[in-house]
Amino acid sequence: MESKKLLLIGVIIAVVVASVVGYAYYYSYYLPVQSSVTYYNQQLQYMGYYAQGNFGMMGGGMMGGGGAYHMMGYYGGYATLYENTITISEAISMMRNVPSYVKVFPNNNTLLFTSSNIVLVVLGMGHERATNLTGQQPPAYAQHDVFVIYGLINPTLIIPRGATVQVVFINLDEDMLHNIAITPVPPPYPYYPMMYIRMNTVGMTPMLPYVNYNSGQAYEFSFTTT
Repeated sequence: MESKKLLLIGVIIAVVVASVVGYAYYYSYYLPVQSSVTYYNQQLQYMGYYAQGNFGMMGGGMMGGGGAYHMMGYYGGYATLYENTITISEAISMMRNVPSYVKVFPNNNTLLFTSSNIVLVVLGMGHERATNLTGQQPPAYAQHDVFVIYGLINPTLIIPRGATVQVVFINLDEDMLHNIAITPVPPPYPYYPMMYIRMNTVGMTPMLPYVNYNSGQAYEFSFTTT
């Protein structure tokens, strides 16, 4: 009987130690790595956003930039240059210029799209700045950084099946890098959603540097998906 008690105590201690070690690893190493710029850039490389070598280029037009859009390599895991910038005023104007094929329903924070060819202008920023910009209150779950799309904060988007969507993402956050990813994985999402959805995306931007409110310039990137 005594030996069984000792064995049980040993098992409990082993489980506790393993849990503590696992918890420490998860929060001290795994989470920081999975939520880092390095991780996002690696995912983008797997998706073909980078060519071999130090410099990559993906062709295609970009709103506000004129011509092909580029992403210049990275140094030490951090993207060093996003070639396309846009003025803050132009970014806000693009967001407020609601296309004719978009119906805005502020009461239930929803955008209804009626076209098969859609341009989706998305601004990233803190929720207080978003409230000041739109006059809208963010959803209860969105009390940190948010997306502003055609005057609404983190709205529900209703888009026709099979529509072609050009996502134009502009980071207007003054102290945080942001990106946007589209995934078929349904919500709810954890605080670090990229860890949850992993490579299950149909489109994703790189991590865009934060805006410079002194120069009035923000970083922009776009991709097209169906």
